[in-house]
Amino acid sequence: MKIVRQIQGASLVVQVSGRLDATWAEHLLGVVRDIVREGHHQVRLDAAELEYLSSAGIRALLRIRRDLAAVNGSFGLVRAAPFVQETLRMSGLEALLLTETETPSTAPAPAPAAPAASSEPTPSVPGIHFEHHALAPGGKIVVRAHAGWRPWQALPANAAVEVAFPRARFGFGIGAAGRDAADARDRFGEFVAAAGYVTWLPGDGAERPDYLEETERFAPRLQAVQALVGEGEFSQMVRFGPESKDALLNASDLFAEVLRATQADTAAMVGLVEVEGLVGVALARSPSAIQPADRPGEFPEVRDWLAFCGERVHRQAQALVVAFISRDASHPLAAHLSPMPSRPELRVHVHAAVLSFHALPQGVLDLATSVRAVFEDNVPLGLLHLIEDTRPAVGLGQSAFIRGACWCGPAQFSTEAFA
Repeated sequence: MKIVRQIQGASLVVQVSGRLDATWAEHLLGVVRDIVREGHHQVRLDAAELEYLSSAGIRALLRIRRDLAAVNGSFGLVRAAPFVQETLRMSGLEALLLTETETPSTAPAPAPAAPAASSEPTPSVPGIHFEHHALAPGGKIVVRAHAGWRPWQALPANAAVEVAFPRARFGFGIGAAGRDAADARDRFGEFVAAAGYVTWLPGDGAERPDYLEETERFAPRLQAVQALVGEGEFSQMVRFGPESKDALLNASDLFAEVLRATQADTAAMVGLVEVEGLVGVALARSPSAIQPADRPGEFPEVRDWLAFCGERVHRQAQALVVAFISRDASHPLAAHLSPMPSRPELRVHVHAAVLSFHALPQGVLDLATSVRAVFEDNVPLGLLHLIEDTRPAVGLGQSAFIRGACWCGPAQFSTEAFA
């Protein structure tokens, strides 16, 4: 099958010729999903030269329509051959057929996800387009911390506290789900939480993360030996994307942009970002296993306790990123953050849960709705504490992103205990 793409007015038209069968259905789906990644949300399939359409092909068309509907876009077939029209009518799918003049400019525009208070393109990073959207003027995030375990010491008996993560809370740390601290003790590992979803990588040798989600009468809870938790109102939403095909945004530039958008020296952020490559580590064993004679923080023993990615990972996946950022070394939160080697004026602490890519609608978005859409029919693929690898010659550098949306706000620190 031959596939040619071209811009026609407000639409991107995909011309196909040949057979749309099981052999080509997934390929076409991949092509259109790449188009959506690039930001084209009004897509038309020119079916004038389509010679055959199987059930596998119809299923691919329906998946394309669902993907575009999820981002307030539109999809349909134009110039369809008579047999294609008849096949779709017999299948009850006439809605996929459009007239040649039925384009986004003549059809009703989809409703925006939320009203945009403001949008300010800013050229702070070459090749990257930023938009700043005001959400709650004066909004602030209150951050609390728990440090029951200090690397790489043996784990105290009373190190864990139970932390609930209802939809309004976000954060990360080291913990595990369990009836109580004793039940969770041997599974303590990295976790990240936002919008009613908690993802954690059990420190018992598990290769894939597990997760919990908030339901009507259930809020996820973890036993945590380390935690940074934020709660409050985000003041800004920052969107970014490439202005050229190969442009990407380094993590340090994103964090600097968050401080710029919030006009704060210390801020908290939750982001949904498309990944160019992640660099990070995760606990490979629960700290409960540390014995007095162990030296888990020293080489080479550290390799038994920390799993390092070894290469830039999860390209073109989507990451739920939670970060706390400061350029004020005297801020109480700064004690829980680390300087970035390439940008030492920034102190950060960042965790990321990785899932399959899910395109985001344009405009201003609701955090909870967006996170739920990413987790729907999806399972976490990985979880990392993001770091910057500055080893001479072989260092992987820092994580980088292609496009995304970030909710952020100025952060203030509280010493109150977790409820």
